[in-house]
Amino acid sequence: MSAPHPGRLPRGIRFAAMVCLVMSAFTGWLALNEATTLAHFHDARERELETKYPAWMGDEDFFPRVVRTQYSALEPMREPRTVLMGVLSVACAFVFVAAGRMLRPDGLPRDGMRKLLGRAAITVAVLRTIDGAQSAVVLRRVGQVMAESMGQMPLQPGQDPVAAEMVRSAMPTMAAGMSFIATALVAGTFALLGQYFRSDSVREAITAQDGPQEE
Repeated sequence: MSAPHPGRLPRGIRFAAMVCLVMSAFTGWLALNEATTLAHFHDARERELETKYPAWMGDEDFFPRVVRTQYSALEPMREPRTVLMGVLSVACAFVFVAAGRMLRPDGLPRDGMRKLLGRAAITVAVLRTIDGAQSAVVLRRVGQVMAESMGQMPLQPGQDPVAAEMVRSAMPTMAAGMSFIATALVAGTFALLGQYFRSDSVREAITAQDGPQEE
């Protein structure tokens, strides 16, 4: 078995760093976008209410009701959520920079970036979990509006009314469940990556790559 190329990270660490790059960029962009929207809360709500949706998308009153419900649910948590999204975007930026420096250190010791990456990824996991809990509250409210809209629609020929009622009743829970699933995937991945970069095996591999440091 050949020795690893000097200065080249093991494949597993490189892959994990690239996953960090992609996920932190995507998560950070979403968080920054929402923080900006919340900072201009009333203007953003009016813009969305003025949006015209194609007729084929259904009842023209449905989407304005969804928008009003969404912003009504967000309003009580607007200020703390703005701060949360801002801090989350900053934490994602730390993950992105640290992961990039792991791949291209440009003379910097990788072990310092490893420590920063591990801590920042765990921080993102915690913040994204809080974000997901807040999003679940909003989506549950939106799901209630969707359920009410479904209840006003006539049944299609051959459609089972009992099954339709079951789906309608479950809509708020299903909407909140989507948030829980997304949170588990994103926050769980960041938590695993954070623990991975904090592990002894990765630390030893990075220390070997850095070589002896000057005092």
